[in-house]
Amino acid sequence: MTDTVLTSSALLAGLPARQGFGDATLIRLAAGSIDLGGGNPATDLLPLDVYRDAFREVTESDGFAPLLKYSPASGLPSLRASIAAREGVAADRVLITNGGAHGLALAVLSLLDPGDVVVVDDPVYPLFLRVLDLIGVDVTPVRVGADGIDTDELEHRLRDGLRPKALFTVPTFQNPSGVTLSAEREAALVALAEQYGFVIIADDPYRAIAFPWTEVPERSAFRDSDRVFAVNTFSKTLGPGLRLGWIVLPAAMSERVTWLRNRLDGQTSGVLQAVVDRMLADERFDASIIAAGAGYARKAEALTTALREEFADGVEIAEPQGGFFTWVRLAGDIDFAQLFERSQDLGVTYQRGEWFATTGDAFRGFARLSYSEVGEHDLTEGVARLARAWRELTGRE
Repeated sequence: MTDTVLTSSALLAGLPARQGFGDATLIRLAAGSIDLGGGNPATDLLPLDVYRDAFREVTESDGFAPLLKYSPASGLPSLRASIAAREGVAADRVLITNGGAHGLALAVLSLLDPGDVVVVDDPVYPLFLRVLDLIGVDVTPVRVGADGIDTDELEHRLRDGLRPKALFTVPTFQNPSGVTLSAEREAALVALAEQYGFVIIADDPYRAIAFPWTEVPERSAFRDSDRVFAVNTFSKTLGPGLRLGWIVLPAAMSERVTWLRNRLDGQTSGVLQAVVDRMLADERFDASIIAAGAGYARKAEALTTALREEFADGVEIAEPQGGFFTWVRLAGDIDFAQLFERSQDLGVTYQRGEWFATTGDAFRGFARLSYSEVGEHDLTEGVARLARAWRELTGRE
């Protein structure tokens, strides 16, 4: 018997290891630790009763057995129609996916070739950069301001010769900064996409998690444009374990993206699609999402109040209006890597700001703190532990 060497594909061999965000080896969660780094929804704010009733209705109906067969690659027609009605688009533009990450992968594989230029939010959702590793592209960051990605900066760079194939943004309650793209900047972004010929990948998983006083733009410019791949998921409203999402596609590309999907995983669970379709029709569903937004608002207030009390003038806070995160900047000329490690020694972890940079150590001193899953008491205690570590390193009393 001769020895053979198992060789991988160039793609597999070339995938870089995770560094920073998503690298579980950097996170130490001992017993009693408080995790301010996660992106899970709070299970007590999910519509569990609606879930249970929908599962029972689906499994006890005469139509249950056929759902166990293969389902269409584009998704069940009834669920596509339900989502289309909510999005204000034609049902044939809706493709059901296995969650948001699947939708982003389909967008990247549908739009990009090796060596293309992609503009991204700065700070950026880091896991999108991991998806880009599948292709091998050049990434150009553009600043995110109070109204979302800075379309003035983008326009200036386009006039100077920047020619992206695509642009990626999280338009509503952006991860990590929490800001929302205004309707005016949304329209300006679409106009630039049409003028310069790039496609917008709009990843919008937090859109439904609005605080009671927050008005979310309708995204009509995105909806009406044929240059937008609008990716969404039920992970934040129904839980990431569901693995169900959707893309609103440009009409001209809907068929071909479905062909691509057919060559990858083929379908999304028909059973889960039917369950979610029932839930969307349940009059309790929308009320539960509104109630969840109010619940997250209380958690956000507990976190920001604790930050002000513990850090005083040593912290700058981007006030959250929805979503799951608070983006903060801590004062002090200190080693923030050491701060992260000392905080974990004291029993609290979070996401370091540098992990949301495309390259280098931009966003040094920033931190993304999550309030979504943690109870209000633990939010206060977690901030106290972080502040203790910060005071030790800065010498502040």
